[in-house]
Amino acid sequence: MSAIDLCVFLTSYTLVVAFFAIGDLLRARRAISLLSVTVALVAIIATTVVGFYLKPGDNYLGLLWFLVGERDFSAVAALGLGVAAALVWGTRLTDPSDVGSDQNRHRTFQLAGTQLLLAASIIGVVICSQAFIWKEIRGVQRDPAVRMYSSEFVIEKIADLNHPPIRIAVNDAGKVYVCYDYFDEAGTMRGGIVQLTRDDATGKYQQKLVADSPLLMRCYGFAERDGQLFVSRSGISAKATEGTISYENTGAVTRLQDTDGDGYFEYADDILTGLPGARGPDTMHQNNGICFAPDGSLFVTTASAANRVLDDHPWEGAVLKISSDFSKPEVFAKGFRNPFGIVIGPDNQLFVSDNDIDENPGDELNHVVRGAHYGHPYVVPNEPTAAASGFRDPILVGEHEWNFLGMAYATSQSLPEDYRNSIYVADFMQHVVWQMKLEPSTDTYKVTSVDTFAKISSPIDIAVTPSGEFFVISRFTQNVYRIRPRDPATTGSDG
Repeated sequence: MSAIDLCVFLTSYTLVVAFFAIGDLLRARRAISLLSVTVALVAIIATTVVGFYLKPGDNYLGLLWFLVGERDFSAVAALGLGVAAALVWGTRLTDPSDVGSDQNRHRTFQLAGTQLLLAASIIGVVICSQAFIWKEIRGVQRDPAVRMYSSEFVIEKIADLNHPPIRIAVNDAGKVYVCYDYFDEAGTMRGGIVQLTRDDATGKYQQKLVADSPLLMRCYGFAERDGQLFVSRSGISAKATEGTISYENTGAVTRLQDTDGDGYFEYADDILTGLPGARGPDTMHQNNGICFAPDGSLFVTTASAANRVLDDHPWEGAVLKISSDFSKPEVFAKGFRNPFGIVIGPDNQLFVSDNDIDENPGDELNHVVRGAHYGHPYVVPNEPTAAASGFRDPILVGEHEWNFLGMAYATSQSLPEDYRNSIYVADFMQHVVWQMKLEPSTDTYKVTSVDTFAKISSPIDIAVTPSGEFFVISRFTQNVYRIRPRDPATTGSDG
């Protein structure tokens, strides 16, 4: 039930309750009945007041009239629910046993108790309902519990963002960057990047908006290098020609620079264009994660157009490699559906997560090597009717409804030994961060263990610093979390 619906419910409930309370006062003519009447009238005033905050600038009474006139189903249902809840007060007008002046003291106390209960019921309904209304008006949300599955780490929330985040990046100095996009009430579409910097004196993280532009819509890949920010972004542009719908190649990788040193990344330059970008039939498939190799070359993931289709774009469903001077893009590997997470792992090898098909056999973790084909759309892991030949197998297939998104590879000597040299994967659907240990196996790697590292609501990306600090963003709660090794002196105590 929305705030408007809940306010309609309260309006009908308090009006009917006030009617019955006043009727009871006129019928029984007892002073104690004034309690219910007073509470009911105050409830009407409180409900009317909150109603004017639902849509600032709009008249609440006019809004009610509009909803009734339009026969809005939710509003009508809420109105009926309020009336039904208040009808129990009608028993006060049909109970003849409490009328008269010859009642004994016990009966007087009993009637007073009844009035107190009725008043308390109004207060409870109104206060609890208004709490929900104000929660929505103010945008207040309850943070789900987070949990570390190791006593050697501490997790803390360091930021509450204004928009749902998409990607996170960190640099060696500990600066944290988070990108997001948003639609405002007027329909404006934009994207932005927030920088989080830790204040050494207070330990708190300060937020600063360092980029904001329509150019930054759908930035599903994000990286920082040498003080510059890189985004893999995508628009959507369709055209229709004699009944045929086609899509422009709107995907690009853009470099952002702070050229004047004021802390704002005002300079943008596309280093790669012509990527398939977002297009039909599945507009959630576009160019996604990016990462830099040690030699400065850049890897970019691009998606297929939909679930199991062939695409005529030479870069669809692929991992691209761009030379360190950004002049020479090449197809490094193919055969992906919607590769999202990408990371340089052990031995400087490349690892990519790939979102599974609609039938949900489980997301993949792939060790990506040059020139290999990973099967999509021809084969699916564990598909009984297809015999795979000539395709590279994933090194891990997640369970049903596992959703691998952001990834990070941690090697810091500051980490406890059991947590080094592991890939950490943000699982959006399972609300966990997995720790995956790998070891070489012939010409590839095998995952030797998958353990729950942290419990976080809707984690969409993760990054790690050379000092061993993890930063995780939650899509739904719009929070940024920091996970750090616990001080050895406090290990085992609450953090």
